[in-house]
Amino acid sequence: GTDGGSNRPSIIGNYTSSSNNEIAFNVTGSQRMSLDSSGRLLVGTSTARNDFNNGSASCKVQVEGTDFASSSLSATRNSVDAGSPTLELSKTRSASIGGVTVVANNDKLGTINFAGSDGTDLVRSARIEAQVDGTPGANDMPGRLVFSTTADGASSPTERLKIDSSGNLIAYGTVQTDGAFVS
Repeated sequence: GTDGGSNRPSIIGNYTSSSNNEIAFNVTGSQRMSLDSSGRLLVGTSTARNDFNNGSASCKVQVEGTDFASSSLSATRNSVDAGSPTLELSKTRSASIGGVTVVANNDKLGTINFAGSDGTDLVRSARIEAQVDGTPGANDMPGRLVFSTTADGASSPTERLKIDSSGNLIAYGTVQTDGAFVS
């Protein structure tokens, strides 16, 4: 059905706004999440953001809030062992859903971006990225971690630190250890 503003404690139905159609999930008369006409899952908002990456991107899952509880994602594992919850970021070179085509040297396997608002868009301040660091083979996936930050006056992150597949730590710029500077 449609959300006609009824006093029902919870409804799932088609919700029509002035700009698009979406499926809205309402609890106690308030919209809690929706699936918009572009297939974006919106939690805590009914309007998708299109201002990621300096205004050039919109994400498929968006969570908005005004405090820790309403703007955070959580994964909790309850087990009597040393295991932990996992965030799995994976890549294939397949063009099809469910594919497993092997990746290649220098492919990006997963990225975590950190961004802040410049008053107009969400601009990236820092990034942690996993990349393939060699030739993959059966049960062999050489990798490196790349840490990037954005300099004052710039609008995108630059690589600053890298840990390669051999365990080498490569730093760009000045490195400080135990109070002494090393170039």
